[in-house]
Amino acid sequence: MPKIKGRPVVGNTWEFKQDRLSLFTRTFQDCGDLGSYTIAGQELYLANSVELIHEILVRHGGLFEKTDRFRSFARPLLGDGLLTATNEEHRRNRRIIQPRFRTAAVKTSADVPARVARTVSAGWADGRVIDVRREMVRVVLGIVGQNLFSRDILDEAGELGNALTDAIHGFDSQASALIPLTIEWPTPANLRYRRAIDRLERTFYALLSERRAMTERPDDWLNLLMETRHEDGVPISDRQIRDEALNMFMPGHETTATALTWSFHLLAGHPRAYERLLTEVDEALGDRPVTLQDLPRLPYALQVFKEAMRLYPPVYMFTRQATEDVEVLGHLIPAGTAVVFSPYVLHRRADYFPDPERFDPDRFSPEREARIPRHAYLPFGAGHRVCIGNRHALLNGHVVLATLAQQARLRAVDGPGPVKEPMVTLRPKGGLPMRVERRERPAGPAVRPAPLRSPA
Repeated sequence: MPKIKGRPVVGNTWEFKQDRLSLFTRTFQDCGDLGSYTIAGQELYLANSVELIHEILVRHGGLFEKTDRFRSFARPLLGDGLLTATNEEHRRNRRIIQPRFRTAAVKTSADVPARVARTVSAGWADGRVIDVRREMVRVVLGIVGQNLFSRDILDEAGELGNALTDAIHGFDSQASALIPLTIEWPTPANLRYRRAIDRLERTFYALLSERRAMTERPDDWLNLLMETRHEDGVPISDRQIRDEALNMFMPGHETTATALTWSFHLLAGHPRAYERLLTEVDEALGDRPVTLQDLPRLPYALQVFKEAMRLYPPVYMFTRQATEDVEVLGHLIPAGTAVVFSPYVLHRRADYFPDPERFDPDRFSPEREARIPRHAYLPFGAGHRVCIGNRHALLNGHVVLATLAQQARLRAVDGPGPVKEPMVTLRPKGGLPMRVERRERPAGPAVRPAPLRSPA
C-alpha cells in the first residue's frame, strides 16, 4: 500500500489539523487511487476512484461500518440516528422511516423555502454588507424549523446557529485530537459541546412536549416520526424520535446552508454566470414567488447549486471501517482499517471533470450530467447509507437560490477572498461578507406554468 511520509510518532496528525484538504490531495497525487496516511497512530486509507467507491460503498457496503471514532464523538449529539447507527440498526430504522419520508417528499412544495428566503432577505438593506454564511444559516434553519416542527424559529436562529457551531467545533476538536478525550473530560471544547447539546435537547423536548399536548397535530416531519412504528406495531421511543429529529435538523441545515454560501461566492466571481441566473429567474418568475411547478423552467439555478457542491462539497470527507479483511480490486483492507473518502479531491479529478478547478454550471446540464461517471459526484455519499434527505437538500437549494436572486444581487467586498475551513463541513472561515444590491423586479409572467402531475 503506498503511504505518504509523516513525522515520527504523530505521523500526519499535525498536517491533518492544519490543512487536511492538502493532506488528502497530496495522498492522491503521491499514492494514486488508494494510498494511506497516519493520524494519532492509526493508519487510514484514502480511496479516490469511482471503482473503489463502488466496491467499498456499494458491492461490499455491508462489510464497512461507520468508524468507532466517528461514532464515539457524534453519538452525544446525534444519538443512534441514521448517521451514527450500525449497519444492522441503520437497515432496520431506515426501513421503517424511509417510506414515511417518501410520503413527506411527495407532499413537499416550494412554498416554505420561498417564503422563508423572502422573509430573511427582506431585511437586507441596499448597500449593506451582510455575512452570507450567517444569513444562509438563518434561511435554512427557518426552512428546517417549518418542515420539522411547523414552527417559525427565525427569532431563535442566531442562538440555535451558535449552538450548532459550538457542537461542530467540539466534534471536530475531538475527531482531530492526537489523544482523543471523551466528552466527559472538562476541556473548553468539550464544555462548549455539552452546552450546545443541552441547548438543542431543551429546544427539542419542549417542542415534543408541546406537540403531544395538541389535539390536532400539524402534518410535518415531527408528526411523521411520532407516528412511526416498529415492525411489531410498537411506536418508536421519544429518545429515537429525538435522535432522528436531530439527525435531520443538524446535518440538514448545515450542509444546505454551506452549499448556498459557496454558491453566492462563486456567482460573485463569475459575473456572466450570475447574469445568466438573474435573467432566467426574471423570465420564469418576474416578481411572484417560485412554486414547485416553476422549477423545470429554472434549470440553471439548480446547475449552479450542483456545481457549487462539486467545487466546495459541504461533506468534504467521510469514513468507513472494515469489519473484516476485505479484498478490493487487488488490495487487502485489513479488519478495523478506516477508509476515507474525500468528495473534495474526487471532484477535482480531471478525468472525471475536465478543467476541474473551473466553475462551470453547464457540467450539470442534462446532456453533460448524464456523461459524468457514476459515483464521480458524491455530495450525498453512495450505497445503502446515501443521505436520506438528498432530494430535500436539492429542492431547498434550488428554490432558495432562485428566490434570493429575485431579491438582490450579492457582490464581493474588497479584501482577500474566503479561506476554506474544513471542519465537520467545508465552511468559509470567519463567514463570507458580501454587499447587497437590491434588484428592481419585472412584473410576473402573464401565464403561470401548468401544475405538475403528482408523483406515482
